[in-house]
Amino acid sequence: MHTLQHCYFALKCTTVSAAEITDRLGLQPDEVMVLGSKLPEQQVPRCHAWKIVRQSTESVGDQIQHLVDRLSPVHTRLFDLVAESEVDPVMQVVRYFHHQQGVQALLDGFPPMPHAHRPLGWSLPLPVLDFLSSARCELDVDEYDLSDEGVGNSAHGSPATG
Repeated sequence: MHTLQHCYFALKCTTVSAAEITDRLGLQPDEVMVLGSKLPEQQVPRCHAWKIVRQSTESVGDQIQHLVDRLSPVHTRLFDLVAESEVDPVMQVVRYFHHQQGVQALLDGFPPMPHAHRPLGWSLPLPVLDFLSSARCELDVDEYDLSDEGVGNSAHGSPATG
């Protein structure tokens, strides 16, 4: 099965803009969203968002570790921002199973090679969990099954079917 996956850390808020978040953190985002910029009459998107993104063939755990490493130099400012405002931090994981451009899992019975692609299964070490917890960060996992059997099946925060 081929799996395509990426992770991002986002700070979302309806009152604090991505530009203000950038100023407070002193760290440039990879992406931003502006409240109401797509459909102003319906306020879509429904919030401002400041994001750093990791798209690679690494495991989810390695991608999240990379994002936490990027945030570590500004951790005090991040924690202060979250504590002093209505900013909601989220670590987002998005996975597509049976994706044509995804990475193939290793065959059973073969030991993983160093830096091998690990699209199935992931874990987070205690320092990463401590960082996310200290930042009052939610972990949101979206998984989608793109196989013929999974047509129309997607899961938000739970295993995909198929």
